[in-house]
Amino acid sequence: MFSSIHKIFALISIGVFFCNLPDYAHVRLGFLYPNLWVGGVGVLALPLLIRKVVEPDILKSPVLIWCFGYAWLTIMWFLGSSQSDVGWQAVRSRFLSIIELFMFIGIFSDQQANRVARQALVIAVLTGVVLQIYEIFFPMSFSEIPGRSAGLYMNPNAAGMALVTGMVCAVTVLPLQYRSGFLLLAGVGVMASVSRASILSWGIAVLGLMAIRRVRFRDFVFSGAIALVCATLILIPRWDEIASALDRSGSSNKNVEERLAWLTDPSGVSDASSWSRIYLAKRAWDRIEESPFWGSGTGSSFEDELAPHNQSLAFMQDHGVLGVLILPLLLLAVIISAKGGNQRTAIVFSATVMFLSFFSHDVLSARHTILLLALVATMTDDKHSHLSESVRPITPV
Repeated sequence: MFSSIHKIFALISIGVFFCNLPDYAHVRLGFLYPNLWVGGVGVLALPLLIRKVVEPDILKSPVLIWCFGYAWLTIMWFLGSSQSDVGWQAVRSRFLSIIELFMFIGIFSDQQANRVARQALVIAVLTGVVLQIYEIFFPMSFSEIPGRSAGLYMNPNAAGMALVTGMVCAVTVLPLQYRSGFLLLAGVGVMASVSRASILSWGIAVLGLMAIRRVRFRDFVFSGAIALVCATLILIPRWDEIASALDRSGSSNKNVEERLAWLTDPSGVSDASSWSRIYLAKRAWDRIEESPFWGSGTGSSFEDELAPHNQSLAFMQDHGVLGVLILPLLLLAVIISAKGGNQRTAIVFSATVMFLSFFSHDVLSARHTILLLALVATMTDDKHSHLSESVRPITPV
């Protein structure tokens, strides 16, 4: 009975929180505050969570130990700061993230529910890809930036991050022969976001999955060749028509062109976004130098109009040298918590998240990322999965 309930909540978690329905419904439809969605699911799942808390090993979980440390650091550095409204808001945001992490770990710790969640994640990622492609031809249907698709995430960078990290988790439940195609489809969705960090992280994730033999190189090359041939046959005859439609819709604009040009020549192309990020990083480093050992207190990184777009710099601005350890320690806890062959998947996932954190200060406040951290941390070897097939020696091409 409890396993069935776990599965229901696993499906709800993916369908609601990974897909970002609470934020989309609130911003675009004016329907409920996102925190109320978390509270509602948490209350409904309370019997499951209480049942997990009384288990002897649950409080020894490396991730939960990290949560206690994160909470302590947040409170102590807030008490020693100016205790501004911005700082208090940061405290509440962090504790909400901790509560969400607790909740998702409790839900996904049942292995049947964990597998169901990853199966649902396949559908969620593919749905996200469809919305990304749709927005190429109907720009700003969801996104607030012309030419950059965002889907229900409304932010192209968040959409790219969700698709890449979701892809790494979801691919583990697919039969081996379908994995390469899934990665390529996810790549199309990521490319539609025109988020350079997400595009590069997709490449890192794919290479990592090949390295741990979750995906076969020859399958990926074969699938890529077929996709390239099909795209050529379909797009080339209609290219002028498609280009004209993209120009009229506003999908093809200077911002998009500069971003794509940067991918081909990072050292030779500069744009407003790149200069802005460099400026914000330099400003954050100047703030860190004012108090390098202890930082300026919880939330101080958000007191400027724009945060530094780098999770480590934001934490260092708040907590000094301790701040640089916060995310790596969490990712290490996730890797240790994953069991068996899934530890290698956890390593690829963690490397991808760490790379993305160099370009975003929202990694530990993004609900879809918190959900996936809990999902990966509770993954164990599944006798019914296709993972055993994926770790066989790769025969030469």
